[in-house]
Amino acid sequence: MNELQEAWQKFEGTVFAGGNVSALQLTFNLLMSGGLSWYVRFLYRRCATTATDTDSLSRVFPLLAIVTTALIVVVKSSLALSLGLVGALSIVRFRAAIKEPEELVYLFLCIAIGLALGAELPLLSIALVVVATVFILAMSAAGRKAKCRLLLTVTGDAAEYFSGQKIKSVAAIQSVVGNFILQRLDIDDVRGQVRVSLPESTAQRTTEIVAQLRTLLPNCEVSFVNLNSHL
Repeated sequence: MNELQEAWQKFEGTVFAGGNVSALQLTFNLLMSGGLSWYVRFLYRRCATTATDTDSLSRVFPLLAIVTTALIVVVKSSLALSLGLVGALSIVRFRAAIKEPEELVYLFLCIAIGLALGAELPLLSIALVVVATVFILAMSAAGRKAKCRLLLTVTGDAAEYFSGQKIKSVAAIQSVVGNFILQRLDIDDVRGQVRVSLPESTAQRTTEIVAQLRTLLPNCEVSFVNLNSHL
């Protein structure tokens, strides 16, 4: 019973006495970390040039920053805890599907926000987000016209359209659209699929491309995705 009373008194001393400011500051830093990383999530979804689903990765941004903040608060005052964290991370194998460098940069940005707030440097975290926003918006505006923003997918019979030295589906795409960037080519025993990036064009030109490809590849499925559009 006495041990429980002593433990409760220690808890009251850390929360309601001099430690009250630290508790409030920690809460503020955690909320700020979540808010800034939520803004980074919005920025990533609006300006990312990756062809993958931006929502599947960006939904972890707030939690990543909050957890990083909490970890730094815990280990910064104890060398033993810091070494323990290093040992724990050394045996954990992360298998996140990071396909493009841009995704990794945004993850590091969220980690940096958590590190700054965990070290009680809120102004540094704000400055980091502001400067990153300026450069992200500038690069997005400068590279919007030069990037390939239309994603064309053609799926059909593997033996008829995806076999031989000269793949019929790829040759048809080249004859219709000219230059393109091959992103993915999948062929199995029955079906084949090719995915290419094309320069941005008008809606009328896109309709013409689809009609021509359906004429050249009558038994194939042809679909377009406009990567510039955001839900």
